[in-house]
Amino acid sequence: MSAPIMLITGASGEIGAATARAAAGAGWDLALNGLVDGPRPDQLAAELATETGRRAEVVLGDVAVEADVLSMFDEVQERFGGLDCL
Repeated sequence: MSAPIMLITGASGEIGAATARAAAGAGWDLALNGLVDGPRPDQLAAELATETGRRAEVVLGDVAVEADVLSMFDEVQERFGGLDCL
C-alpha cells in the first residue's frame, strides 16, 4: 500500500520544516514547496529521506503567483500520482 502524499508550502521555513518532520515520522510522503529564488528545501528533503525512509521531493514555486500554484499541483500529480493533504 502506498503512503499518503502531503504538499507542504513554505517548507524552507521553521514551521514548514517542523510540519514536514512530523508528517514524515507519521508515514507521509512529501512534496516540499519552496521558492525558486529563495531558500529551497533541498537539504530538508534529503534529511527526511535518509532519516525516515519517506519519499521527499522539492516542488518549486511561489504560492502568491497563480501560474506557479497551478504548475505545482500539476507537478505533484505527475510525480506522486495525486495529493491527499495540503
